[in-house]
Amino acid sequence: MLPLVRPGAFIGTVTEAAAQATGLPVDTPVFAAGGDGQCAGTGVEVLRSGRAYINLGTAVVSGSYSERYAFDAAFRTETAVADRGYILETCLRAGTFLVDWLLRELLGIDPQRRLEVLTALEAEAAASPVGANGVMLVPYWEGCMTPYWDAAARGVIAGLSGSTRRGDLYRALLEGVVLEQALASRRLQGACGQTIDHYVAVGGGAASDLWLQILADAADVPVHRSTSKEASSLGAAIAAATGCGWFRSFAEASAAMAGPVARTFEPRPKEKAAYAELGEIYGGLWPALSSSNQKLARFVEQQAQGRPAYYSNEDCKD
Repeated sequence: MLPLVRPGAFIGTVTEAAAQATGLPVDTPVFAAGGDGQCAGTGVEVLRSGRAYINLGTAVVSGSYSERYAFDAAFRTETAVADRGYILETCLRAGTFLVDWLLRELLGIDPQRRLEVLTALEAEAAASPVGANGVMLVPYWEGCMTPYWDAAARGVIAGLSGSTRRGDLYRALLEGVVLEQALASRRLQGACGQTIDHYVAVGGGAASDLWLQILADAADVPVHRSTSKEASSLGAAIAAATGCGWFRSFAEASAAMAGPVARTFEPRPKEKAAYAELGEIYGGLWPALSSSNQKLARFVEQQAQGRPAYYSNEDCKD
């Protein structure tokens, strides 16, 4: 078993076999880094007080730095890519995955038209009001990690009607991811006393002005779009730069190497109030439906096994 080391620790050099496979020079020093999310946090200077990163990628992962160890179902605790401390991280397994699913499975969009259609959908969703004309989406298409830790959880689209338009559905998707994130962040802060007063957004979804504005309104904090296109790789580079002595600390290296902010989205008073009310509705939706979801999951499993989901007393006599 390999020994555990801190991020930034020297762990060896590139071998001849590795050099042939990667193109890196032989004997290049190798330093420990961390997980992709934790590296991304360091790559956008999450070591600053009050900052949380949010990666709007296939999954939505958000984390903030804590020098103190904390544990709660509302987040997962991981070693920070830093001199010391931890990253307290929330994780929603379906982020831009949902966008791709909507385009492919519901709208039947040719992948070659993806950018064109997304531009149109953004405009249609922007014309839909807060609350997507009564449509609400719970984004558990890939189960739920924080805070319920329920692998059998499944997605919900509620409030559909004959007047629902695709722009409403797309806005409900964006809002569902954001309302879930806002709820997760509040639980994290309440559980450990951590303060999140702004986000730095990375990942493919961060290109959406509408999505970032909804996040700012619903979370009631500014959202900065990072210019760092590959924040995880940058965080790993920061670990190497610190390990080889170019900087005195991870905080110094992160401050020097993190990319500047491209744009900031500020909460808007009217929309903030509307999302506070909508968030209360969202917060009660999954607890109200989770029991029915468990029954559905059991039904599907037992149907796949070729037997009825429920047994009568007569069925059990033999």
